[in-house]
Amino acid sequence: MPTLLAAGFATGPMAQIAVVALVGLATFVVGWLLFGTAIRAKSDREMAARMASVTRPNAQPVAVSENRPGTGWIPDRVSSFGRRFADARGFSARVDAELESAGMSIRSGEFVVISVGAAVLGAVLGAALLRKPYMALLVGALAGAGPWLFLRTAMKKRAEKLRDQLPDVLTLLASSLRAGHSFMQSLDTVAKEIPPPAALEFQRVVAEIRLGRPTEDALEALAERVGSDDFRWAVLAVNIQREVGGNLAEILDNVADTLRERAMMRRQIQVLTAEGRLSAWVLALLPMGIATYLFMSNPGYIGLLVTTRIGLFMLGGALCLLGVGIAWMRKIVNIDV
Repeated sequence: MPTLLAAGFATGPMAQIAVVALVGLATFVVGWLLFGTAIRAKSDREMAARMASVTRPNAQPVAVSENRPGTGWIPDRVSSFGRRFADARGFSARVDAELESAGMSIRSGEFVVISVGAAVLGAVLGAALLRKPYMALLVGALAGAGPWLFLRTAMKKRAEKLRDQLPDVLTLLASSLRAGHSFMQSLDTVAKEIPPPAALEFQRVVAEIRLGRPTEDALEALAERVGSDDFRWAVLAVNIQREVGGNLAEILDNVADTLRERAMMRRQIQVLTAEGRLSAWVLALLPMGIATYLFMSNPGYIGLLVTTRIGLFMLGGALCLLGVGIAWMRKIVNIDV
């Protein structure tokens, strides 16, 4: 009896999962042993270069971080290959801007490497567990899309936090102006008093202005990084006032009150449309859940959808109708304020 149990476990899906987990763990350990030494050696060289520049101020500075392909936890050769691939496809600058907007400390080369690694790992796991080539490709594609989905979610969450902080930022800016401070001093006060993530953005604005960038350009760059209409309107109000004159503190107070009212209305809409959004999620995920259950319980029954021509037509039509329905439901519950 124990022999039969051991044989069943050796040929069952749990054994496949254990093998894949052990292979992944061994790959991680080997990679850490191989690349960890190189990364530590690189850090030692950078530290030595910085110390040399301090002890020899007249020497030519060493740009150890200039054009650096990554943050160091991915090997330079790998991240450089990802950066060249992104440059060749023309989306390197856009990905860098999105990573910056999301507050992530990685670059486009590293992000491409992470996406490709996730896709390969997903394909390997799909092939080992599902034993179907097309399912392996599907799982790999979904795993490769995971980092991009995470990036979009991080961008949205950070933009929402910044939008929620904007009324307090404008109020503090107006109070500092009423206290007799200049606009630059008021921005510096905001950068020191407001909690992150707004503090990091305004610290960058202050640093750019001190380095010689025009105030209007620095504020417009801030609005572009955040990607919020509220920030664009606030920056537009500040730039117009700086050109035509007027009481900037009063303008900022009016804008802050308007943004607070918009935020209150936005929260009320979220409450009133909560049931509709939940229904949309249920209706969107229910067909996928039923299809997954049928595939696991009776693959021969649902396999006709992908092995026959009429099944493929039915599957394609169902996916198109599902996409139209999801877009329609999102349009209904998403109300612009």
